Amino acid sequence: MLLLAVVLLSGCAVARLRMPEGFAHDAATYEVSGHSPRRFNEPVRFGPYSALQMREGGTFSWRMPLAGFDVGRTAKPYGYTMVARGLAPVEVQCRSRAWTAGAGEMARRVSVDLASLSGPLLGCGLRLDAQPVRLLQVARGADGLRGHLQSPWGREYAVRALYGYQGSPVRGTVPTGYAISDGTVVLAVVDVINRGHVHLDRHLDDDQRVYFAAAAAALLLLDPELGE
Repeated sequence: MLLLAVVLLSGCAVARLRMPEGFAHDAATYEVSGHSPRRFNEPVRFGPYSALQMREGGTFSWRMPLAGFDVGRTAKPYGYTMVARGLAPVEVQCRSRAWTAGAGEMARRVSVDLASLSGPLLGCGLRLDAQPVRLLQVARGADGLRGHLQSPWGREYAVRALYGYQGSPVRGTVPTGYAISDGTVVLAVVDVINRGHVHLDRHLDDDQRVYFAAAAAALLLLDPELGE
């Protein structure tokens, strides 16, 4: 479906994320390395920010047959330390997980996402320097992936998946990116198409920027189709 959407856009044109309306036009934009293609335990870098000491666990899955259907769980842990010169590090530990129920043979299989019963698709703990751990969570909902990001300075931000492509009314079925917002104001955008890009509002201070960069790396590493 993602490939089909790209083809529908503009032939050979490179697909780009459609930015959320009202996002700062003067945002700092960084191309990502280490996101796509992805190599196991490779650092993720963009601009002055580097997710180092990468610790990726393997994807663990199991499936239990029951009467007429089966239930399965897929999980993947990962962790890293986000660093930038002259700034306090942000330690990040994440676990993505998905529960599904299915029935039928592979060609006619019907699957049901049990996310609403099993908790968030992504759960992360972020610790800026020696401060208490704060949470980043993303869950599947009726209108796509949504969640929240807690911060060391006491604010909580909304996280939502984006599904649009620049210059096209096409809405993909897999996220093209994520937006982190304070109320109606978008402060950071994570573009996961191709190599990926991270956009940060220039009005963020240094601690906010490295903290949002740490959250952006977690979203870049998330597999939104885990368990499907």
